[in-house]
Amino acid sequence: MKLQKNTLVLIAVALSLTGLVSLFEIQVAPKQEAAKDEKQRIFTFKSDRIQFFTVKTPEKILTFERVYAIKGGESSWKMKVPVPAAANQASVDFLLDRLATGKSDRTIKITPAQMAEFGLDKPQATVTVKLDNQETHRLVLGKTDFSGRFLYAQANPAESPPQNSSQNLPVILVPFDFKNAVQRPLSEWKKAEEPKTDKKPKPSPAPSPSNP
Repeated sequence: MKLQKNTLVLIAVALSLTGLVSLFEIQVAPKQEAAKDEKQRIFTFKSDRIQFFTVKTPEKILTFERVYAIKGGESSWKMKVPVPAAANQASVDFLLDRLATGKSDRTIKITPAQMAEFGLDKPQATVTVKLDNQETHRLVLGKTDFSGRFLYAQANPAESPPQNSSQNLPVILVPFDFKNAVQRPLSEWKKAEEPKTDKKPKPSPAPSPSNP
């Protein structure tokens, strides 16, 4: 009888633990995962809030502005610099999507003296965006890390270098896709021109001679 009682107690304990595990998986774990996901995001804005952005590389500076249609309110992108032109929507979307959804693999701390070591003293690209509420955000892209899968970067760094040379600066590792998103030839940033069609009327065929 005592053995049966102990068995029932063990079953009750097992059921309680199962319930706790289920509760954790249903309620606690998703919240922890969401919090971790939010913490890893580079920025918290959505891409449709971006109204203006600049891509600056050692070779060139590109600026783009969102423009809205008079009717329907639909938007598209226009290149302002270096030449006014309709922008390639796919190239723009590729970059803005990564800015809005991209995540940092991890964060490390460096000193100002180490900026050159990580390619952040002379970055390969700096992307600046302006949102619909006039907020600006900046992503500075440095060298590729040793694995070749990430780039060293800084999100919203201070405009001026720190006065204290021993001050720690946060550096994040972002996906290598960011390099593909910014290192494009000018032709890929511009909307492809539609092929011109010859609108000249075709000559009518000569009438066939009538039989005598």
